[in-house]
Amino acid sequence: MIARALVTACLMLIGLAHVGLAGAEDIARLQAGVVKVTAKPPSGTANVGTGFIVRVDKDAAYIVTAAHVVAGDQHPRVEFFTKRNVPVTAEVLGLEGGDEVRGLALLVVRGSENLPKSLTSLSLAGEVRLTGGEDIVVIGFPRNAGPWAVIKGNISSRQGRDIFFSPAIESGHSGGPIVQGGKVVGVVGSESQSVGRGVTVGSVEDYIEGFGIRAQEGTSSAVTAAPPSSPPAETAKQEPRQTTQAREINGKDGAPMMLVQEGRFLYGDQAYGAPPKLLTLPAFYMDKYEVTIKRYVAFQQATVHEFPLDWHKQTGLADSGDRPVVHLTGHDAYDYCRHYGKRLPTEQEWEKAARGTDGRKYPWGNQEPTELHAVWKEKVVAVVGSRPAGLSPYGIYDLAGNASEWTTSDDYPGNPPALMVERGGMATMVDPSRIMSMVRQFGSATSWNVNLGFRCVQDVK
Repeated sequence: MIARALVTACLMLIGLAHVGLAGAEDIARLQAGVVKVTAKPPSGTANVGTGFIVRVDKDAAYIVTAAHVVAGDQHPRVEFFTKRNVPVTAEVLGLEGGDEVRGLALLVVRGSENLPKSLTSLSLAGEVRLTGGEDIVVIGFPRNAGPWAVIKGNISSRQGRDIFFSPAIESGHSGGPIVQGGKVVGVVGSESQSVGRGVTVGSVEDYIEGFGIRAQEGTSSAVTAAPPSSPPAETAKQEPRQTTQAREINGKDGAPMMLVQEGRFLYGDQAYGAPPKLLTLPAFYMDKYEVTIKRYVAFQQATVHEFPLDWHKQTGLADSGDRPVVHLTGHDAYDYCRHYGKRLPTEQEWEKAARGTDGRKYPWGNQEPTELHAVWKEKVVAVVGSRPAGLSPYGIYDLAGNASEWTTSDDYPGNPPALMVERGGMATMVDPSRIMSMVRQFGSATSWNVNLGFRCVQDVK
């Protein structure tokens, strides 16, 4: 350990010598975009890692780090380079589980009073061409090299999205940026004894776009908050303005809905009757939770709709109002969504909301489920949103287990179609493969199941 610390310190000095050649001002700008992240899970000691700023708004800063750095702590503490030793509370917007190298997390620090001046969002490389031998800089918080340590290294090799680099670094660097030519080309993954590991920056762009966040081109908070300058000369070309939809809205039924960003994703699995292919969908909003008994009661009172079967059993459970309504036909689900200006999701929309853009097996990643991820191996459905470790990339709960969910399909026309597709598995499943996001089960729109419920989607306007 001592020998390793000496090696790290020497490499840091070499890196700082390189900094002198590149310009201390440039390095300070990079450091201003890097943050210290401290998380305290319910059990265990505090975990220190690194994050970097991808967007600075007037009253919010968005930060990317590695998922394992903040796992178990929904409100980690963050320290900024321009306001050291003054930690502020961040909120975890999203967390990818099950992969210590590729798993990412998105944090936000809200409130202008928590944001020091001269914050910088680091620029993400638009195209990464790493094959081996390229010089890089890594900034982070190794135990024996001081805060915001700048270490020079080089790329050893690349395999797909995975980057291997030297020197091997300590856990305090996890979640930090891998920088080449002043731009982020990758994110440091877990600690390794022999070689550093990370993932290419393309994963970051895909991930944060799922939350309606777009990376900025090295923008500082001072620039963001400044008043508009004088109009440019008439000959100057005006850049188009980019609009960003709200990440979360409320539907007409009062249910919170999350944005699923437009773009390509991997759909289908040969084993379940849908050959895999890349599809592109427009943006849409999806209910954050499965439709609950409480919301369905309000719908019944407004429409005098029939009660589902075994209604007394559903409403007789503790906290029944916050459990998903089940025992519904496809027609029941269709009528509810239509009444509130929504619709049932197509199975293609449902699968994108569950799998994100990286083709994962489960909403949280590729790790097999535990009781923390999903409601499964149970006799009845549970209160919605009770498994936060199972969040999808877009912040949606219970897309694996709990109630199975009605969807429509482009393959079967009709409103609703006579044949519909059920997605997500259900609470009584004991085989983890049955709640994977690619699994499809067909049912007549007039049929019902004791653990079959639904959620709605809404087009972005």
